[in-house]
Amino acid sequence: MFHPTAFKTPRGEAAFMNAYDEAMTRWPVPYDEFEIPSRFGSTYVIACGPKDAPPLVLLHGYMATSTMWVPNAADFARHFRVYAVDVMGQPGKSIPGEPIRSAADYVTWLNTTLYGLRVNRFSLAGQSFGGWLALNYAIAQPERVEKLVLLSPGGLLPLVRQFTLRGVLMMFVPTRVTVNSFMRWVGLTEASGGPDARLVLELMYLGMKHFRFAPETSRVMPTAFSHGELSSMHVPTLVLIGANEVIYDPAKALERALKLIPDVRGTLVPHSSHEMCVSQRQIVDARVVDFLQSANAARGGTAVPAAA
Repeated sequence: MFHPTAFKTPRGEAAFMNAYDEAMTRWPVPYDEFEIPSRFGSTYVIACGPKDAPPLVLLHGYMATSTMWVPNAADFARHFRVYAVDVMGQPGKSIPGEPIRSAADYVTWLNTTLYGLRVNRFSLAGQSFGGWLALNYAIAQPERVEKLVLLSPGGLLPLVRQFTLRGVLMMFVPTRVTVNSFMRWVGLTEASGGPDARLVLELMYLGMKHFRFAPETSRVMPTAFSHGELSSMHVPTLVLIGANEVIYDPAKALERALKLIPDVRGTLVPHSSHEMCVSQRQIVDARVVDFLQSANAARGGTAVPAAA
């Protein structure tokens, strides 16, 4: 039987899927798996936590797959029904169909996925590229988002030139050396996350090497949202950025979010860069859970104290 795939070779797909399954052996709580069809393909979703708990949708960083949430899943699943979504058009267990060509297509894709899961109103959290996707969705569909969590998100400021140069090198020369060099630059090493980080690094390398990216989807990259877009979005929002973030100036990015988003709180997370969700998982998880469980977000742009 024909099995649709976006991988270049069966051997490459097998290597990636084996690494994915190995990473999922570390998922800390029991989970369900779903495949949700749409014109963009079949979207793979990991669900965990009590089925009657408030829904929390997670969008991972670029090419990191939903396995990046292994360090955080247990804390989130204690309080929420968690849905970790493999972003369409990137290496993962989602199987692409029609290419995603725009930010609006990502909104349509996520809408279809969540309707397929029968999730109508939910909290939404995203990290890095997933943060850009989450913010893009909340601007377009604010009525569906209960609360928004942005973790080192794209979309607040233009990304530094070094990010683009290192990313292009990694795309065109997908070796363990280039992938690990890029990830060291953003702060993620085995030292920062132990076995969890090692498995994510291996998955990213295998994805870069073996996945066939649709050119149309590859061109949809995070751009900074305008003043008008950010100020029109009234979803209660939490912004967490590593104090040593390298993809943009972290203090300026946080300042812009606090100034423009009407209902927002945020902080810089100390002793961390882009690997914040791994190296400072206790701080991040506690902030996220507290925000999502609070009755209301702080109004008017509030900076909460950073944990020591």
